[in-house]
Amino acid sequence: MKERENIIKKRKEAMEAEQAYKQLKAKFFGIEFTDGIIRIHVLESVQEHLEEGTAMHHCVYDARYYSKPQSLIFSATKDGERIETIEVSLETMKVVQSRGVCNKNTEYHEQILALMQKNMRMIAQRATA
Repeated sequence: MKERENIIKKRKEAMEAEQAYKQLKAKFFGIEFTDGIIRIHVLESVQEHLEEGTAMHHCVYDARYYSKPQSLIFSATKDGERIETIEVSLETMKVVQSRGVCNKNTEYHEQILALMQKNMRMIAQRATA
């Protein structure tokens, strides 16, 4: 019962934070790229942060990364399954961290980092738009 109440509370918090998140990060919405194997896309809502954190068993939602002005969060998927969550610093335009389930690196970790690096210019262009 307590877990259900916690989920309801988090969903309510996420809904309340949506407007601020959109104002902060809307210019990045729609960023998506792939190498044909891995698809990486920006999380476009606080609800997506909640779902990502829940599915990946890490703190991307609970640590409120969605509210950090200089942090942009992406999800890497393969065949529709989440494999890693990526944080990019909007100050340095570098990957700060990329973590799989329970904060572990995956077999795709280096491939994800290379794909992020290859597409960092696109993110930087949106940041200055």
